[in-house]
Amino acid sequence: MIQSDNFGYLYIYLWEWLGLPFYLFAIIFIGGIYQRRKIKENDIYEYYSKGLFIKLIGGIGFALIYFYYYLGGDTTSYYESALTMKNLMFHSFPGFLHNEFGSASPENLALFTSKTGFPLKYMYYDPQTFMVIKLITPILLFSFGGYLLTTLLVSWISYAGIWRLFIVFNSYYPHLKKYFFIAIICFPSVIFWGSGILKDTITLSASGWAVFSIYNAFILKKQRFKYITILFIALYLIISIKPYTFMALLPGSLIWIFSHRIYRIRNTLLRFLVAPFICVLCIAGGYFLLDSLKGYMGKFSIDKVAVTAAVTENDLKQDYYGGHSFDIGTFENTPAGYLKVFPKALTAGVLRPFLWEAANSVMVLSGLENTFILILVILMFRRTGPLTLLKRVLSEPLLFFAFSFSIFFSFAVGLTTSNFGALVRFKIAYLPFLVSSLFILSVKNKETKKATDERKGWRTLPIN
Repeated sequence: MIQSDNFGYLYIYLWEWLGLPFYLFAIIFIGGIYQRRKIKENDIYEYYSKGLFIKLIGGIGFALIYFYYYLGGDTTSYYESALTMKNLMFHSFPGFLHNEFGSASPENLALFTSKTGFPLKYMYYDPQTFMVIKLITPILLFSFGGYLLTTLLVSWISYAGIWRLFIVFNSYYPHLKKYFFIAIICFPSVIFWGSGILKDTITLSASGWAVFSIYNAFILKKQRFKYITILFIALYLIISIKPYTFMALLPGSLIWIFSHRIYRIRNTLLRFLVAPFICVLCIAGGYFLLDSLKGYMGKFSIDKVAVTAAVTENDLKQDYYGGHSFDIGTFENTPAGYLKVFPKALTAGVLRPFLWEAANSVMVLSGLENTFILILVILMFRRTGPLTLLKRVLSEPLLFFAFSFSIFFSFAVGLTTSNFGALVRFKIAYLPFLVSSLFILSVKNKETKKATDERKGWRTLPIN
């Protein structure tokens, strides 16, 4: 039971508990049919049902922990506001359409009544949170308005994007599928924070769809109209909910697309001359595209990002996560200023909270994950030098995209976030990419070392 501004109290009702096994059975049954059909084309689908089950359990666990342990939060606020939208649908369908497909305004807010309840104003008037509410509202029809069942359906729907991200990585490195299953589908933070009614769940899934669409439309050049349409929908959702995710995705995506053209150039000298030009062109094109979209990106636009960083850094130290914050220090809004705090911000974005900084069970879990990531980083540098590492990243398109996206995003998060509670949530946007990159580098370095050792051993064999 949770105190509600609209409904007195919010409950997870008995009928939800009774209906939960049937929903689980139906979803897993449908997933099994889909798996059997697709596994004939690609054996990677042997992992589909396992991943789906893990995702659903993650969603249920998230819902129960937030409902009974935290007694509410962003997730229940989204649900409560979406519930008023569902009520408006039956009370005044034209009024619902005005809100579902229009913008938040006093006139549209006045369409709600005491019978429907009122969406929380701080969410209604925030375009990013209101978009989440709009997306959640139709799902309530299939969950009969229940919080637990709605979370379960959100987990199921969002799994589609995560699975497609898994497919893309596996298509490049099929022998690493077990590692990618851990990095993309089974990583605890991604399971927990990426399965509930949250912005993070939607944008992470949309990122998976975006990467999958780029791969099919521009790398494989397959069904381009279909996948470009999906790409635009995914990017629209990302820009509407978490525009800074788009800022991180864009540069690496452009380089990923054009790098395939570069590698087709057989002349080594020409390829060496063309590559830097293409990289600069992609970065410049990305900058101008972001600048042209600044009207949609609000406080996350290029000309306001420094102000956002300073405001967020100050605000998050005071928020409701219990004061568990950190400080990377002050910095000037100049290239030299960002360069000065780059190591601290990157370390925070990748490795914090450290295990000894954990203040509750969720932070302990994140601390253990970060320790695991630190071990992967150490193994990566132990097996190869910086120049070899750079050469390998630059020579493999998907690896370069995933690595650059992770570094850029983790630096931005470390720079603009000073609270561990928020940091853990924000990290899931790039954790699948980061951990997959570290697995690729660690395993490939190990394989290279093994091959080198075998060649040396073969050369030293005595001649009979």
